[in-house]
Amino acid sequence: QYEVTYSMCQKGSQSPLLGGRIALLKYTTTRVCHLIADNAVQILGGRGVTRTGMGRIVEAFHRVYKIPAVYGGSEEILADLAVRMAIKAFPAEAKL
Repeated sequence: QYEVTYSMCQKGSQSPLLGGRIALLKYTTTRVCHLIADNAVQILGGRGVTRTGMGRIVEAFHRVYKIPAVYGGSEEILADLAVRMAIKAFPAEAKL
């Protein structure tokens, strides 16, 4: 995370070296939010899916965490972009 911020300051936000890193960071953030939302609902049980009462915050988070992820591209597209950018950076003689 800090490396991406530093690179953006040094190389500019349109650097071709940053696309894959930002895509991977966004993919990881989306996956972590998904795990947090699911685990919070599991911990609270039935209260985690009610819009009022003790589970209202967990229910709201579970409902809206996915919206920013959709605007930037689906997880599959971001993961594919990150892998393609990483492979492009490999030397031609490298064996995978």
